[in-house]
Amino acid sequence: MPEKLLTAEEASGLLGISEEEIKKMVNKGELPAYQIGGRFLRFRREQLEAIRSGITAQLPERMPAQPAIDKFLDFFYFNDFYIISAILAFLILWVIIKT
Repeated sequence: MPEKLLTAEEASGLLGISEEEIKKMVNKGELPAYQIGGRFLRFRREQLEAIRSGITAQLPERMPAQPAIDKFLDFFYFNDFYIISAILAFLILWVIIKT
């Protein structure tokens, strides 16, 4: 079972700082985060607990860039309903127009 990543709200509760401060730290590269769907920030509990306890030696300085295929798969995962619905709508229109 894949691990559950924490939201910005959960991370702020764990670290005891505001969500805005979390976002500022992510933008500066001080806090490792994962972008899901290009929009949603998620965090690993182990990394946040290491930061909270002051053990930063285990953490990477900067998160590696997300490969293009992962960005595409995230996009499809979050928009699959709309993509499939649009394809079906075009197919139905095409069938109606052709008959």
